[in-house]
Amino acid sequence: MTATNHALSGALIGAFLALPVAIPVALVSHFVLDALPHYGINHNHHSIPSTYKTVVFSDTAIALALAVTAAIFHKWDMLIAGSVAYLPDVSVVSYYLRHGGDMDIKAENKFMKFHLGIQHEYPWGIIPELIVGATMFPIFIAQLLKS
Repeated sequence: MTATNHALSGALIGAFLALPVAIPVALVSHFVLDALPHYGINHNHHSIPSTYKTVVFSDTAIALALAVTAAIFHKWDMLIAGSVAYLPDVSVVSYYLRHGGDMDIKAENKFMKFHLGIQHEYPWGIIPELIVGATMFPIFIAQLLKS
């Protein structure tokens, strides 16, 4: 699932559940979303299409903008839970950076084996991604504006 959808789901968990309860729920939400069919391409080649790179870059920028917005509105529970919901993907980003941008990610430990094993990525998975994001985004905005 995209960073944006992980951040949105975690932020909403933080909006509706008090800390510290929201933290483990946000973490579990990451794996629930990753088990759904979502956007991705065949990573077994080194030539990654520019469209994929654009989607990943845009997604990262949106997720960071959501985090900054939560901080500006002093919605710390939403910021913390949103960050926790994204946290499992740090291992994938770390692998990518340590291996010179190689997207053929190999499981280096049991956690990564589990995390990569539950993923179902397809080019058409952008449709469920957009549905999930479009459903959560207005609720996120409503929670930001809530006193």
